[in-house]
Amino acid sequence: MFTIFGKYDQKQQFLLPLNLEDFVPENHIARVLNDIVDVVDITVIESTYSKEGCPAYHPRPLLKILLYGYLIGIRSSRKLQQMTQTDTAFMYLAAMQKPDFHTICRFRSTHLGPIKEIFSQVVTFCKEMDMIGSSISIDGTKVKANASSRQSKSSDALEKEIDKILKESIETDKHEDEIYGDSTPYHIPEELVDRKKRLEKIKAAKKQIDEEKLKKVNITDNDARIMKHKDGSKKPSYNCQVAVDEKEQIIVAADVVNEENDLHQIEPMIQNVKNTLGYKPTIVLADAGYFSYENLEFLQEEGIDAYIPENLYKAEKEGKTRK
Repeated sequence: MFTIFGKYDQKQQFLLPLNLEDFVPENHIARVLNDIVDVVDITVIESTYSKEGCPAYHPRPLLKILLYGYLIGIRSSRKLQQMTQTDTAFMYLAAMQKPDFHTICRFRSTHLGPIKEIFSQVVTFCKEMDMIGSSISIDGTKVKANASSRQSKSSDALEKEIDKILKESIETDKHEDEIYGDSTPYHIPEELVDRKKRLEKIKAAKKQIDEEKLKKVNITDNDARIMKHKDGSKKPSYNCQVAVDEKEQIIVAADVVNEENDLHQIEPMIQNVKNTLGYKPTIVLADAGYFSYENLEFLQEEGIDAYIPENLYKAEKEGKTRK
């Protein structure tokens, strides 16, 4: 059977150089992040650099790489390095620069405090631009505190792992189809697609933020503790908590704690959301790990509607729930 295909040539030469502006669609959320970080004051970071020696990577693209990684759920410095080499949105934000994971990790470690402040400012910009609603989802995950260990797998194990990945990808797509339909969480609202209008909104948001002189809360680092992971292993870990806005999938609060379970994280995460946004959410979605009478009473007192599976109800009623 004869089939006609379009031309496919990976050695195709371009008449004109590629334009970074063509790397991402006009309605891509990376464009909003890019424009916001371009106007955020980063003198506290810039002042730490020496005027001597070899030129360092500019902090703005490094910030964009980190913050966009947070936005789409990437935490690993090695993964971020890979994305600057393979993902067009990261290429756009990094201006085609490819910092290695040592550079990314060192930048994050050195400027952790200012990065938290800038992250909070970015969320505030999004709030002022009406990109954040009043419903949030809270979730936690355990992250190893030490370096990742090497592991080898047999052929059968690899095949099972591939099957698992493929199955999860199908289930993920199905789940996201139910949530987003034909859209994607990485597209920005239609009124922000036009860059001129977007910059006007950012400028107005910056003016509002400067006038309010919002106060931010410093987060104290905690020591890692031994925690049991889903695979049954026990490792020195942190419990990373994230609150995500349901409207545009923007991270509105994040914290790292050393408590193994999530039972006591609702109240502090709601407080973090209030500190960032200036108001409390009206709806909270969380998994069964957050279900407890303590949390339900707190949410009721705050006037927040909660959607939390109660499959831990029986265990808690019998006094078996972890305290």
